[in-house]
Amino acid sequence: EPRDLDVISIVGMAGQGKTALTRKVYNNHYIVDHFDVRAWCSISKIYNRRKLWLDILKQIKGDKRDTVDDDYSIADMLRKSLYGRRYLIILDDIWEVRAWDDLRLCFPNTENGSRIMVTTRDVHVAMHIKHHSDPCLLPFLKDEESWELLQKKVFQGESCPLELLNVGPLVAKKCNGFPILIIMIAGILSRKKEDPSFWLEVAYDISSHASVEDSMKMIQSSYDQLEDHLKPCLLYMGLFPKGYEIPVSDLLKWWIAEEFVLEETSNSCLNDLVRRNPVMVSKRRANGEMKYCIVLDQVREFCLRKIKE
Repeated sequence: EPRDLDVISIVGMAGQGKTALTRKVYNNHYIVDHFDVRAWCSISKIYNRRKLWLDILKQIKGDKRDTVDDDYSIADMLRKSLYGRRYLIILDDIWEVRAWDDLRLCFPNTENGSRIMVTTRDVHVAMHIKHHSDPCLLPFLKDEESWELLQKKVFQGESCPLELLNVGPLVAKKCNGFPILIIMIAGILSRKKEDPSFWLEVAYDISSHASVEDSMKMIQSSYDQLEDHLKPCLLYMGLFPKGYEIPVSDLLKWWIAEEFVLEETSNSCLNDLVRRNPVMVSKRRANGEMKYCIVLDQVREFCLRKIKE
């Protein structure tokens, strides 16, 4: 293993699975054990440098107080906190070179195998921040991979019914290799797992080009399939910052306070949203219960649009 500090860039279009792939790496038990400290930082197009520094620092030190007034003192504190420790820093959704330049001096190279992972839509950004490893250009899923993912999401480990073996791959193919579309479509199909005519109807309703607006249409279809009591629960989650891991215990209390759900049904409502795929579990407790959850970026964007209507 190279001991020099390295930056690993994942490059792909919106909805192609960059963040989902990176989160799997970040939460892998080997990765957790291998690094002394880890931090996840969501950047996006508009960002505040000071807040980014503080966000990483809080995850490294566990200190939630902002007691330092000077920006460069915060940067220096972050650098000192990382110095000598094997760290993994995730910088999710970098849009511009400037964002990297604002952060890079805080990451010391003490030749102990530390790593920085970056997700970006722009290959030029990835090339600018390259250290040793070449950027990883995320490919679209192949048709058979798309079908495997669709089956996994719809049937949750059960076998696909024989009557869907012809139409199923057609639905997967129509998603054009975009994991986000496959996941959203799975949420729609999961309600009619054994209805070939419905699957065929969905297959021919998927646009041939997966643009942002296509994603919005797919999410709208998934949203329309939700029971009425689940819709405000999902829209509420769009109010959290992009990439924010929502504490489940707090979320359920907020839903109850807003009178979206009753206390005795709040847990099952969240489980329904996770099962339908607009919501993902990001961390679980030792007993398997959900501790934190997140919404996909496109789902959050949809929620914000819907709230403004």
